Amino acid sequence: MTVSRPILFATDGSPSAELAQREAFELAHRLDAPLVVVSVAHAHLPAVGYAGYGYSNIVSELTQAEHKRVRELLATIAASACAAGLSCSTVMADGLAVDEICQVASDHDVQLIVVGSHGWSAARRFFSGSVSTGLVHSAPCPVLVVRPSAQPAEHAAAA
Repeated sequence: MTVSRPILFATDGSPSAELAQREAFELAHRLDAPLVVVSVAHAHLPAVGYAGYGYSNIVSELTQAEHKRVRELLATIAASACAAGLSCSTVMADGLAVDEICQVASDHDVQLIVVGSHGWSAARRFFSGSVSTGLVHSAPCPVLVVRPSAQPAEHAAAA
């Protein structure tokens, strides 16, 4: 029996990521593939050149809060995957989202990355960047970008 290569679901916990989660779960079921879920903590705050009293405490508290948020998000998704009968592992990463997701994809030899798209305008992408676009250009495997208007696979087939 050959074990199918995993599907990687990259999430930030946003509403668009929830749509992508449904697609990732459906694909994992259909392909009988394990699921790897990754979330990248946004804990890297830029240096502002001020090292006054209290600044390091604020950065530390924000970093701890972000790590807690990501751990809770991953635990919730893992529990949902388990309830859906999927084999699931989770990875919390720190760093630049595209780089970290690509590294996890390589480390786990995944067959596909599933990620949501925020549907931002060109101006917003210019200032905030686009993880989905970065993954399409950098990932070591195919990338499925689930747009906010997309229907889950099970509903699209019925339509």
